[in-house]
Amino acid sequence: MRKRLGAAAKLMRRNRHLRRYTAARTAFVLGTTTAPAGLAFALLAEDGAAATLGLVTTIGLLAYLAVTPIAGVLADRLPRHCIIVASQLVCGLSQGLSGALVITGSATTWSLGGLAMLTAAAAAFFQPAAKGMLAALVTLDALVPANALLQIAASLAAIIGPATAGLVIALGSPGWILAWTGAAHLLSGAMFLTVRRPDAHTPDQRHGIGRELLEGLSAFANRRWLRVLTSLHALTSACWSAGFTVLGPLFALRHLEDGALSWGIIGSAFGAGLIIGSVTALLLPPSRIGMLLCAAALPEALLLASMAAAAPTWWIAIASALAGAAATLKLVSYTSLQQREIPHGQLSRVTATASTVGSALAPVFSALAGPLADAVGVRLVLAGCAAIAVTGAAAAFSVRDVRHLGAPASPDFSREGQARLVMDSVSVR
Repeated sequence: MRKRLGAAAKLMRRNRHLRRYTAARTAFVLGTTTAPAGLAFALLAEDGAAATLGLVTTIGLLAYLAVTPIAGVLADRLPRHCIIVASQLVCGLSQGLSGALVITGSATTWSLGGLAMLTAAAAAFFQPAAKGMLAALVTLDALVPANALLQIAASLAAIIGPATAGLVIALGSPGWILAWTGAAHLLSGAMFLTVRRPDAHTPDQRHGIGRELLEGLSAFANRRWLRVLTSLHALTSACWSAGFTVLGPLFALRHLEDGALSWGIIGSAFGAGLIIGSVTALLLPPSRIGMLLCAAALPEALLLASMAAAAPTWWIAIASALAGAAATLKLVSYTSLQQREIPHGQLSRVTATASTVGSALAPVFSALAGPLADAVGVRLVLAGCAAIAVTGAAAAFSVRDVRHLGAPASPDFSREGQARLVMDSVSVR
């Protein structure tokens, strides 16, 4: 373990572009982890209806889904850091305007919904470009530690964000949280400007956007393990969107003693779990990726089931921490696997396709969550989401290609491997 920590620290110390990338992405996470609570409580303050929150969430998800495939194509054609900076600029301005409207008392459901849609569309350009950019900053054998270190930094931000959001909302206005989110996006964009590493892939021949979209879809469809795991992600992310993002704040107001403050504690516990999972991925990289990615759905189901049972805040916080640990361990392992197995020139398109398919059910579940909660109760809907997550994990694990999916290339921590890793890192400075 000491060798792994030493090599990972050396990687971060010698690769200044990776350091700048990590700092910029951490600023991005500081904004994104506070935004959902700010928007949710701002909307609930308008009319208090779960259906309204579900509708706005659905609009944002639909905008994200519509833009993501094009974002993947552009990220494979254009300088990725330019796409990231433009995305952060639009997100920062739209979130800042939302905060100003709430603070001044000028916000309406329609204005907040429209700005949320704009933010979601702009954010869709970030992930495909960011994943491809990281793959160009480090070598293949450094992907796992690089992703793990990145997630550790992001997890620290994820602890601070929700707790701060809950405290500010409880004592003041959700508008200040939205304004902070906008500032964090602008700061992140400015920091990404300092990452000047050119993309390693320069396509020899470019085709039309439609043809490149089809090429990305074909590359996605030809990998059975990717299709199955993306389908599992579609189920679990939809349950998370409906149960945690849409119904979570409403559950907190109705069933937790301190409302927004308790919800902030639960969100911060999730962030603490993210750190645990990131460190685990760095020190103990799993050898059975398929088993891990299926099992990672179970802590999410436990969290949703705990909320359905109206468990005490401390118990839900523990379940939230477990869900966070599983989520980030899955993210580090799965992202590294994709970056290794998918050619760099197709990486943004394939991951964008996977993101689109993996998010396809979220708008449906989010739209139904509010009306169902009003009809049968929040807790019953949460229990249904937990059951769906468990069923999806069992179905995915039954597929042989997934069950026997091995680990991505582990970093070489021998003396020769460390020397090569350092030299490769210096080469991109």
